[in-house]
Amino acid sequence: MMTAAGTIPRSRARAWLDLARAGNFPSVWSNVLAALMLSSTATGEWPSVGLCLLALVAGSLAYAGGTTLNDVADVQFDSVHRPERAIPRGIVARSTAAWVGGAELLAGLGLLIGLGASPVAAGALVLVIVLYDWVHKHWSGSIVLMAGCRVLLALTLASLPGHAYRPAFLAWIAGLFVYIVTLSWLARREYQPGAPAAKLGRLVGRLLAFIPLVDALALVVVGAWWPAAVCAAAVPLGRWAQRRAAST
Repeated sequence: MMTAAGTIPRSRARAWLDLARAGNFPSVWSNVLAALMLSSTATGEWPSVGLCLLALVAGSLAYAGGTTLNDVADVQFDSVHRPERAIPRGIVARSTAAWVGGAELLAGLGLLIGLGASPVAAGALVLVIVLYDWVHKHWSGSIVLMAGCRVLLALTLASLPGHAYRPAFLAWIAGLFVYIVTLSWLARREYQPGAPAAKLGRLVGRLLAFIPLVDALALVVVGAWWPAAVCAAAVPLGRWAQRRAAST
């Protein structure tokens, strides 16, 4: 199975990391930190270590569940266009991936609600993730749903106790939304006839890794310099992760 970096996975564990698009985890973590900082009513204060760690786990589970279910939904397309992926190659059974992806998504949902997030916001996040997985190959407008997944994760975290939809937070998610829509539009062009697929694939990988810069910029604007530095550090971490697990 070829990954974005062009390597062959050496184990079934690697196949599961590819299904989870673990190469993008650093950008998810950056989004989580930015959401917690920009929505906090205790301006300038870091979230507690416990809250931060649990939120990172919840965000990662929701992301992994969504991408795994994405491959479950795309098996026919991938059999033709991405036969190197785990399910078409038979490394992971489609039914197994469906169960694991569903469990990851529900675990992320449960953890977010357990932390005190709005069940409505968390439920909307899961709904949009599943909707995107099943319609994105059939509807060009699904790029809005892709961006909505990241935005809804942020909105869910902002519904936690001690957090609110503050102006800086809303401005950040608007910028994040535009960035993801643009990135997703480029990703869709990769499979169009005559498109420079390899070049577009590399560009999309880089843009995925640079998502944390949107977070860092928003944090700099509000004077949260150290959290901004942490988010910026997620860029090289993301590039490193993309060499070890799939990101697209």
